[in-house]
Amino acid sequence: MNGAAVAPPVRETAIAWLVRLQSGVMSPADQQALQQWRQASAEHEYAWQRVASLPLLLQPGAKLLADVTVRQALEAAGADSARRRQVLKCLLGLGLLGGLSWQGMESTLVRAAFATYRTATGERRHWTLADGSSLWLNTASAVSLDFSAQLRSVQLIEGEVALDARGESRPLQLLTPDALLRSQEANLLVRHDQQGTWITVLRGLVEVSSPRHPAPVSVAAGWQTQVDRQGVGAPRPTDGLLAQAWLRGILPAERMRLDVLLAELSRYRAGILRCSEQVAALRVTGSFQLDDTDAALALVAHALPVRIERRTRYWVTVVPV
Repeated sequence: MNGAAVAPPVRETAIAWLVRLQSGVMSPADQQALQQWRQASAEHEYAWQRVASLPLLLQPGAKLLADVTVRQALEAAGADSARRRQVLKCLLGLGLLGGLSWQGMESTLVRAAFATYRTATGERRHWTLADGSSLWLNTASAVSLDFSAQLRSVQLIEGEVALDARGESRPLQLLTPDALLRSQEANLLVRHDQQGTWITVLRGLVEVSSPRHPAPVSVAAGWQTQVDRQGVGAPRPTDGLLAQAWLRGILPAERMRLDVLLAELSRYRAGILRCSEQVAALRVTGSFQLDDTDAALALVAHALPVRIERRTRYWVTVVPV
């Protein structure tokens, strides 16, 4: 069922089972019931595998699910999944689960787990869609597709997508958390992060709007725009070849600040990658391989008066020589 849609009731049940499992109050009978539910259908097992892959245990405060007070509250909710989910929301609202955000978990982690296509950190992948369009996902990205007889809809949940959409009678729309793009046929790059959405059009014409800027802004081939809390920015010309460099596994840098370069490289590797303030403003020029970030760091150390300080493989700091 790779990439298949999961019915909302099945998804909700899988999430409820995950909450019960993490609560620490699962009895042997509960464990058996979970196994029976998983074995009841391929869709159940698929839903469980997707939900179980959510990195909830890595979230701040998630270990407090083992706290006696939290466990008692969840246990008091009984076996009803809706009540348990409501209790968890209340615990989150009261701050008992620290930095774990229900809004963030529900809107990003859960939706990414059930996305039609997704990539892991450091992974880039390509798919050919049912209408003949081509879709690429950059590192740590997820999209959901909803193709009907009237509309082709692509939702970018997180990360970065390249979409080369074929023209046909059905219009195409691409949604991000803060932007809506409409076109009939286009080749475009779209990236979403905490600062907003960046749209680069390589072919065709795309109408871009946002909740704060409902009047669409036309973005033509060779132009890009940014959508943030202020709305849709004025389009500006862009270099399409540079914008597509990640498709070739390359990060080009032309007098790029070191802290900006490291922030980009950090998207392709697990853990923390940063630099000290003393070297953050150094400028670097080069072409860096995204599939080998250690080699990219070695190239940085060769080009600049810096050294790579490793506490572990997952905690790397660039410091002055």
